[in-house]
Amino acid sequence: MKRLTPLFIITAVVATLALTLRADAPQKLPFPILQDGINPPYTASGYMGDTPNLVVDEKCPTKPRSGATCLKITYKDPAKWVSVAWQNPTNDWGDKPGGYNLTGAKKLTVWARGEKGGEKIKVGFGGIGKEKKFPDSAKGELDLTLTTDWKQYVVDATDMDLTHIKTGFFWLITGQGAPITVYLDDIRWE
Repeated sequence: MKRLTPLFIITAVVATLALTLRADAPQKLPFPILQDGINPPYTASGYMGDTPNLVVDEKCPTKPRSGATCLKITYKDPAKWVSVAWQNPTNDWGDKPGGYNLTGAKKLTVWARGEKGGEKIKVGFGGIGKEKKFPDSAKGELDLTLTTDWKQYVVDATDMDLTHIKTGFFWLITGQGAPITVYLDDIRWE
C-alpha cells in the first residue's frame, strides 16, 4: 500500500476547505432571480393552492420591462388562492440542504404591472419555518396593488439574517371577484 505524503494530505485538506467555504460564501450582488439571459439560481417549483385555474407564461413577449420577455400570470378563479415559490433545491420544502447565502443584500426588488390596474398580489421571500430540518433564515413580504405601468417594488431585508435563503422569491394571489392577469420582470436581490 502506498503511503500519502504529508504535502498531498495538506493540499487535499486545503482544497476541501476552500470548496466548503466557497459553497457557503455570500453571493455576488446583484443576485438575479428572474431576468432574460440568466440561468436562474432558484426554480419556480413550489406550486400551491388552486393551480388548475392558473396559467403561467414564463416567456411572455407582451411589453416586458426589459429584455425580450417577462413573466405573465393569469389566475381565473374569483374566490380561491394560488402561489408559486422559487426554490433551491427544486421542489424542496425544507427537507434537503440548499439555498443561498445572500448576506450583504438589503432588499429584494420586483418590477410588476397589472393588465387592467388595481390587481393585488403579495410578493416576498422565505417561508420555510424552523420546524423543518433546513429552514429559510429569514422571511419578508409585501402586499402590492398594481397599475398598468411597470413599477419597482422593494421588499426590505435590512438587518435580516440572509445566510440561508431557500425560497428566493414567491408570489401569492387571492381571488379578487374576477380573473386577473399580472406581469413580473427583473426580480433580484440587491
